[in-house]
Amino acid sequence: MKRLLLFFAAIVIAGTLCAQQKKVMRNPEYDLKTIHMGFTLGVHSTNYRIIPSPMLLAPFFNDSVQHLEAIPGVGFHLSFITDLRLSEHFNLRTLPGLLFGQRTLRYTMRNVYDTNPDGSMRTYIYNMNISSIYVDVPILLKYNAKRINNYRPYLIGGGSIKYDLETLRTRRGNNEYTIAQNPLDFFYEFGFGINWYFVYFKFSTELKFEFGTRNIIKPENTEYAAVIDKLYSRLFVLSFHFE
Repeated sequence: MKRLLLFFAAIVIAGTLCAQQKKVMRNPEYDLKTIHMGFTLGVHSTNYRIIPSPMLLAPFFNDSVQHLEAIPGVGFHLSFITDLRLSEHFNLRTLPGLLFGQRTLRYTMRNVYDTNPDGSMRTYIYNMNISSIYVDVPILLKYNAKRINNYRPYLIGGGSIKYDLETLRTRRGNNEYTIAQNPLDFFYEFGFGINWYFVYFKFSTELKFEFGTRNIIKPENTEYAAVIDKLYSRLFVLSFHFE
């Protein structure tokens, strides 16, 4: 994630330096189109926000799960762009597509059949790898700043509906060593980016943060699910738009 931020910062700085001198405007009428289309390629980091159950936080809790943390994974996504011009500075956008990724729940487990010399239980690590294929339908409002030569920064925000096609398959693949999740989730999103204008098309680099609003874990009477009170999805997205 830090590397992605540094990469994007370098692009912004380079664009600012290039804007110091007046240049020939490429594709000056592009933003006057009422509707335009394109496609998106990108990478993203997928993670969970875990709210543990009260019993896991209790100092006397001595079940098989000692500790739980979420480990982010890197994936990729592709989508199609439909953009509607509302005014000089505002556009309404939808980018239906697919997001492929994986994240991990890392459990520190107590071994009830083995002990240390002092009598305490030994521990081991169990990584529960959970893959996702999201069908993603976002609706976003884009605010464009004033164009400077051949680049134009913008802010973007809105919401999306995501449906995870991998939920059932992942559960079958892990047998009893996994958690059950609700495939449907609702996200709110915000971010920023830069439009770069070329002779025949517009290229955009964009960073976006996405936060799931639905508790996606299903209650179950297992050691892995019992230690989780609520589970929310998080995404950090770097996109490259071609319009």
